[in-house]
Formats: sequence, structure tokens, C-alpha cells
Amino acid sequence: MSESAGNAVLPFYILCDESGSMDANGGIDAVNRGLPELHATIAGDPLVSDKCRIGLITFSDIAEELLPLSNLSDVQAMPGCTAKGMTNYGEAFNLLRVVISRDIANLKSQGMQVYRPAVFFITDGEPTDDWEANYRALTDKAANKQAPNIIAFGVAGANPGVIGKIGTTAAFIANPGTDPGNALKEILKSLTNTILNSSSSSTPTLQVQQAPPGTTAVPLDTM
Repeated sequence: MSESAGNAVLPFYILCDESGSMDANGGIDAVNRGLPELHATIAGDPLVSDKCRIGLITFSDIAEELLPLSNLSDVQAMPGCTAKGMTNYGEAFNLLRVVISRDIANLKSQGMQVYRPAVFFITDGEPTDDWEANYRALTDKAANKQAPNIIAFGVAGANPGVIGKIGTTAAFIANPGTDPGNALKEILKSLTNTILNSSSSSTPTLQVQQAPPGTTAVPLDTM
């Protein structure tokens, strides 16, 4: 049994839009500046890094796992995002469901107590695919006991109604006229603070932050 046996961990996944519009909006640059700051903050706090694991999945035409779920103190540098393609939400939800199942099994095999995963979903536009069946397969707790808590963030052309459907725990939309790059900068700070506050005790518990500056909470569609 590993020396981590018996530890409680809270997995966090960042699902980030890599569609072409993210480049035009300055979103990719903002994300690529924010991820190293998140890494430095989390990896620099031994208590927090021990209690959480972070993974990064991006989506455009396809979904890709850029960073497998990791203890950030073991990660030398965060990968960067690259703008490309369309905005296929369904690909992201399908890959996430598979990855969560794999990761929870791996963590439990190490003797860890695994709390329900949390997901930060970030997009700057509306989906270009039929995503809802894959979303239901991910989030329906009757069908998927590992269904994550999802905090959704939308900037630029994102539809508040869609963002409210995706968030299961909280959903936020950038205020009209807010520069997408600035909004994403604040969103990455909010992610970092959520991870810090949720992972700073022996029993990690998801603690969602208030709306990042430049954003507003939107109602969740709980139907």
C-alpha cells in the first residue's frame, strides 16, 4: 500500500474551450497566462496539493486530455492551450466521464478516499453539436454514481441559458461589454481560490467562490 493510503482527495477538472473564437477574443492568451499562476499557487502549498488533484481537458472539434489528473507538486509545468476548430461540448462531456471513471479507480487502488469530483467548465460561445445526451450520461447520478459537481463559466458569445443548464453547482456569465481576456483572467483566479479553499483542511469540501469580477451568477436549470 502506498504512503498516500488513507488520504482524502478531491479531484478537480478544468474543461476549457479551444475553439477558434477563443483566440480572437484573447481567451487563449488569458488562459495560458492563468494556468501557470494556478500551478505555482497550488503546488506551493503542501497541504492543498496533497488534498487535491488537477486535470486539464480541452475541447474544439475533439476533446483532448492535456494534463492527466495530477498532484501539481509533481508537475513541472502546465501545458498550454491552442485555439482551433468548432465548439463541441459533447466530446468534452464524453471524455470527462471516461477519465473520471479511470481516475477514481486509480486513486482508490492507492488506498485513497475520493470525494465527488468538481469540474470547471469554461467556454466563450454556443455549442456546435448535439451535446445533451453526453451531458446527461455524465451528470445523471442514477446512471453515473461518479457524476461530478460542475461550475460553468461563459464569456463573450456564451448563452446564459446554456451555461445555466451545464452548471450543476454554480454558473456564471461575463457581463455585457466585459473584455473576454479580462473575464477569463478573473475566472482563473476564482478557480485557484476555489481549489485553495476547498482543499485546505483534512476533509476536502467543495467551496464555490462568489461571482468573479466582471461576471454575474445565472440560475441553474435543475430540470
